[in-house]
Amino acid sequence: MLNSILQTLAEMLTNGSVLTSTEQINFSHPGSLENSNRELSLNLYLYDVRISKKMPNNGRQVERYFDDSRQVAEVSRAPSWFDISIVITARDRTVLGELHLLSETLLLLMRSRILREEFLTPDLRGHGNLSLSVTNDPTIDVVSLWNSLSIPIRPAIYLTVTVPLNAWRKTTVPLVTERNFGVNNSIPAISRSGAKTQRVAIAGIVKNSLNSKPLKRVQIMLQGTEKSVTSNEEGYFMFENLTSGNYILHLRRFGYQFKTCNVFVDGQPCIPKEILLMPAY
Repeated sequence: MLNSILQTLAEMLTNGSVLTSTEQINFSHPGSLENSNRELSLNLYLYDVRISKKMPNNGRQVERYFDDSRQVAEVSRAPSWFDISIVITARDRTVLGELHLLSETLLLLMRSRILREEFLTPDLRGHGNLSLSVTNDPTIDVVSLWNSLSIPIRPAIYLTVTVPLNAWRKTTVPLVTERNFGVNNSIPAISRSGAKTQRVAIAGIVKNSLNSKPLKRVQIMLQGTEKSVTSNEEGYFMFENLTSGNYILHLRRFGYQFKTCNVFVDGQPCIPKEILLMPAY
């Protein structure tokens, strides 16, 4: 849960601010960065986790989904909600550079207000958008916080994210694949009836529609299944072990418009399909 929320925030801040890579965001203790290089970067330090007073923390919930073309229901305990407190600081070679990066980050957070569900990691989904707020009343007194960090107080953004944790239900983890493409992936298999069927694959490359550059970290979901993959550095993705027929793909990436794509596979040699995503703004 904690890793997931930090990763989601890092993706969001990278796609919406002057930062160009998640490598420019770190999660270390702020004190460990005092003597490090002064390259442009953000530090997201998670300093407090506590039960949320705004959200209910008991009850049950019912989820309905399809399993082998049958609709089934799963009854489980409602998740517990936690307020995650994070302090965000900026680093650059100059004070003005730090303040500029901090201002850009603050504008992005104030515009967002929520973490949209489609951009969350699988273990955080199923509960709608998550509340995101810049607070003027941190859970720990500001002076006490910086004293405990053993470093001088500095300009910072105090962020609170309310996230669910369900200890009573398994979460589904997406399969991330990196494969060679352009090969025949038709593999004979035996169906339940004893007849031979063809196992096929869907391969593709995701690109920016404006400049045709490959897009990494695009989440692609296969409708009607629990299969989910993420595009690699070259924008490639693949779904394997499928039967011939029509499939619907859902593509999501922060900063880009959601897209649905229809794909037909028939056991022929697997040629990557090019899919273009339009930036959201």
